[in-house]
Amino acid sequence: MRSIRGVIFDLDGTLINSLDTYSMAFNHIAQRHNLPAVDIREMADFLNQFVTLDQLLLTVYPALTPDGIRGFTRAMKAEFIALSKDHITLQPHAREVLLLLKDAGMKRGVATGRMSVGSGKWRDLKNLGIDTLIDAVVTAGETKPKPDPASLIKCTEELGLSRRECVFVGDSRADVIAGKRAGVQVIALPTGVATRDELAEEKPDSMLDCLSALPARLHTISRT
Repeated sequence: MRSIRGVIFDLDGTLINSLDTYSMAFNHIAQRHNLPAVDIREMADFLNQFVTLDQLLLTVYPALTPDGIRGFTRAMKAEFIALSKDHITLQPHAREVLLLLKDAGMKRGVATGRMSVGSGKWRDLKNLGIDTLIDAVVTAGETKPKPDPASLIKCTEELGLSRRECVFVGDSRADVIAGKRAGVQVIALPTGVATRDELAEEKPDSMLDCLSALPARLHTISRT
């Protein structure tokens, strides 16, 4: 019998709704630089393909100089932080699920592709009032971005659990690939940058339509 003692979540698109805010921040800075806006669906496609912000800028604005890219990135980060408190929201049922997991004695972690470190990596969790429901946060700024499994592996270590004892929940192709490379069971959610069909192509262990179905699925896994 497989005993699941911890759940690791991706952040953006899985626990929180942030794509609209990311798109808004990006296009605000583009407007300041007299650059054309990027459609939110196109942006989601880039993020689903493991494209970093620097790579995205090189693709959509090939005339930008290296200094221009650095300036855009700095301004974009500041704009995103400024918009976050008023615009980022929790995914449906996120708080309830985290509370259920806590009450069940399960560890809860976050492995995110964000580059923030230190107290900054907790910012949105604190703004949304779920920081006390998370035991560990590991970012790409501390390890490597997904689909590399490094952030997941480090998160299992910080939770004090083996990879076999953990499940990873994510919304992107990169999440599924990273979870499989880390050797943890992967549950995919089509609630962020990837469609259900795109996630299915990466063959996650499970697919759920909503976070509310997670506790029942964990119970099933623990019985197999």
